[in-house]
Amino acid sequence: MDRLATFGVGDFVHIERSGRKVTDQDRVFEHAECDFESHYGKAKLHVFSFGPHEEDNILCISVGSQQDTLLVRVQSACYTAEIFRATDCDCHEQLHSSLKMVYKEGGLLVYMICDGRGAGLLTKIRGLALGDSEGLDTFDAYHRLQVDPDPRDYTRVVSVLKWFEPKRLALLTNNPRKLAGIAELGVPVEHRSLQIEPTDGSRSYLNTKRLKFGHLLDSEMFDM
Repeated sequence: MDRLATFGVGDFVHIERSGRKVTDQDRVFEHAECDFESHYGKAKLHVFSFGPHEEDNILCISVGSQQDTLLVRVQSACYTAEIFRATDCDCHEQLHSSLKMVYKEGGLLVYMICDGRGAGLLTKIRGLALGDSEGLDTFDAYHRLQVDPDPRDYTRVVSVLKWFEPKRLALLTNNPRKLAGIAELGVPVEHRSLQIEPTDGSRSYLNTKRLKFGHLLDSEMFDM
């Protein structure tokens, strides 16, 4: 069923606290859903559309669960890994592992169409080029480009999660900023680790996430 959803100003107090201006695009979305079958199994596929551009859409895979705590993975697009299977990050493996868990246990996978950690594909590729030419990691490359290394905002994700009316969440993530952003939903959020064993290609990137982005990754994985 197609739906048009609106939220009152009270639902967006968290935006005002963060200093971000509340806009109609954050309050209103169109929703559609359909039955969906993939290699992982059967589910519901949802789209939550906040505007006319592709990046204004959030996709969700929902699988029914009898648990009081809803398992949730919030994944940002990484086309280089998820489509072209780049070996320098763990994004494809995180998506694959998350989908397997959601289909097995029930829950939600929320997919943000915002590559480059929300900075966009142009910034991402420019950052990768700086890695090639000057050996900069993704954190330092974004700073060289005068871009926030992680400009993602989870306001719309919170709006999407409100639609499902969870009582409590188990959030699959290693990112403390994501935990803080989703906590604005106003229900208990527990951390559930999602760690992918580093490969020779991804080790440097994952260690940068641990050391410079503060991601909750076991240091023992890098003692090799």
